[in-house]
Amino acid sequence: MSTRVSVLIISAVFISLTAVLCDGSGLPEPPKYTGDLPELRARGVIRFIVRPDAIDHIPRNAEPVELDHDMARGIAESLKMELRMITVDDHRSMVDKLLLGEGDIVAANLTDTPEREAKTAFSVPYHYVDEYLIVPAGESVPDSLGDLAGMEISVRESSAYYQTLLELQKQVPDLRINIVPETMLTESIIDGVARGEFEATVCDNNLWYAVEKAYDDLAAPLVLAENREIILLMRPGDEELKKKVDETLLALQLSRTRESVYTDDLDGLKKRGRLRMITRNNTLTYFIHRGMQVGYEYELLKEFASRHDLRLEIVIPDNHAKLLDYLNEGKGDIVAAAMTINEERETKADFTISYNDVDELVVVRSDETDISSFGDLAGRKVHVRASSSFRATLEAVADSIEGLEIVELPDDIETEDILVGIDEGIYDVTMADSNLLEVEQAYGRNLKAAFRVKPASLGWAVRKNNTALGAALDQYIKQEKRGLFFNLMHKKYFENLRTIAKSRDSLRVDLSGQLSPYDDHVKKYSEYYGQDWRLVTAQMYQESKFDPDAVSWVGALGLMQVMPATGKQMGFTELHDPEQGIHAGVKYMDHLLNRFDPKLPMEVRVHFALASYNAGYGHLLDARRLARELGRDPDQWFGHVEQAMLLLSKPAYYKRARYGFCRGGQPVHYVANIQQSYEAYVEALASDKPVFSDDAAELATRK
Repeated sequence: MSTRVSVLIISAVFISLTAVLCDGSGLPEPPKYTGDLPELRARGVIRFIVRPDAIDHIPRNAEPVELDHDMARGIAESLKMELRMITVDDHRSMVDKLLLGEGDIVAANLTDTPEREAKTAFSVPYHYVDEYLIVPAGESVPDSLGDLAGMEISVRESSAYYQTLLELQKQVPDLRINIVPETMLTESIIDGVARGEFEATVCDNNLWYAVEKAYDDLAAPLVLAENREIILLMRPGDEELKKKVDETLLALQLSRTRESVYTDDLDGLKKRGRLRMITRNNTLTYFIHRGMQVGYEYELLKEFASRHDLRLEIVIPDNHAKLLDYLNEGKGDIVAAAMTINEERETKADFTISYNDVDELVVVRSDETDISSFGDLAGRKVHVRASSSFRATLEAVADSIEGLEIVELPDDIETEDILVGIDEGIYDVTMADSNLLEVEQAYGRNLKAAFRVKPASLGWAVRKNNTALGAALDQYIKQEKRGLFFNLMHKKYFENLRTIAKSRDSLRVDLSGQLSPYDDHVKKYSEYYGQDWRLVTAQMYQESKFDPDAVSWVGALGLMQVMPATGKQMGFTELHDPEQGIHAGVKYMDHLLNRFDPKLPMEVRVHFALASYNAGYGHLLDARRLARELGRDPDQWFGHVEQAMLLLSKPAYYKRARYGFCRGGQPVHYVANIQQSYEAYVEALASDKPVFSDDAAELATRK
């Protein structure tokens, strides 16, 4: 990168992270209205104010932290009203926005504090949490409250944790409280403890259970508070709304504890209102993309759960061998993990009828020319998981093929990772189902099927005594297997993916200064949010090639490829409209940029925000943590965090990651391509300074 362009990126990509709003801008202000339940019913919308990370926070497993979203969905459904999520920049402003009429209910995993009690009305509790002390692991961790003397514990002042520490100071006067900015999420404070920026912090057991695997260097040695009530907040005068909310919470039967072991049938699932899907975290069954839970198996089961009024939860064992064990132990209700139906597995569980028919293949690198049957595998090594169905297939022919060696791989490795190993020369030969091979070929892997072994049927597994659940699943498959929904899912995950590896057209630059047909919209919203319009245009080209009707395989829409749910949460419903689509994308980039420490150089924040836009903020956090563990700089993208991001597709790394599997090559190429396009635009426009109007510069300096 040239020095001039580098300086442009660092100092001028964004005039200001947060442009100050002013009268006459022509941009929409959030609607403000108050009123009790009758007024809300008349409008048909219930607005929930949620945490700043709500747009792209998705738990990897079935975590209690998702209860906030469950409450919002359940209450909206009970009231037969449209649900709208309102995000805020910091925690303290949640109550302010509620009282100003920018939302109707606050759902943010909140406990009661004197400040909140003085201003708002509380719902009945819908969950209970304990509060843990979080410190670096080691021999000197505190084991009693007396050990807190002299310790500095960092929390937000508006949090319930701050109130807990104030009470503890009465017992331990030398305990010191460090107040961090209100915009800082608890997970970010925990990360600060891991980095050595803070000595200690506090978090509830919900969050700690979700993140502890990502922090081997942290410990939670003390419980500082027990049984804190988690409540929703409403305006004091909204008595009818509060009454209905309390009734709904009680009807949802959310209790003090969430038991983890059940073995009952469909009727028991309906009483609890949830279906636990046991699966693996990989590119086919279940993963997180752009902050959204996706996966072929996941979406099929989610639709089934929806039709039976069940909430789908995800349970991920450590390896494939434990899938059926988890099922029979009652840790989940159904195994949905692209599992082949065979005799050995049918002794352990009942299987549905086939929901997908595939071929078992012997897979080699594309340059192999001499393998067309098992006999050609003499002297070769075939790498498969010990628990896979392929192992039995190979054992049946191994004695008749001299020199054939079956190499058993660990059960925590995914078939897709074995296929990558074949492509990279780490492994020799493997076996895979045809659908998985198609996915890897779509991503440009140099792989091919040497020959077809036999057809195979994929089914979902249930416990042998869960006949009602099995029958309901069979009926669902019979109705839908050849129907529209299953066909759409198959196209989404196996046919649309084939377009991923296709190269894009050459970059278009009009030397008159016109970069796209939508420059006016791009400049307008770039100025408003303080962003460089050339960078936004480069991102827009990468996302859609300037096609406002573009739809991605996962359902992202428009010029900036914004997910519909994300757009709706930000107030945009017509993402194919060029102006709305551009506004939504720029606003979401602004949201992401504001989530990074302002002390980071602007260049780094831009790169981090772009990677988050592509892969999801959670995966970027995982990559930064991993970069630090590997001795790389977590505050630099190129050569550091980007390298860690690539490792998140490998089981040794993603199984410990907070947000699990990520096909890290995508955000790495995404950031690099946008950087390259941006530099091309800068050069083509022959500009030595950012292309902003004087009005925009003045706006950004007004504080």
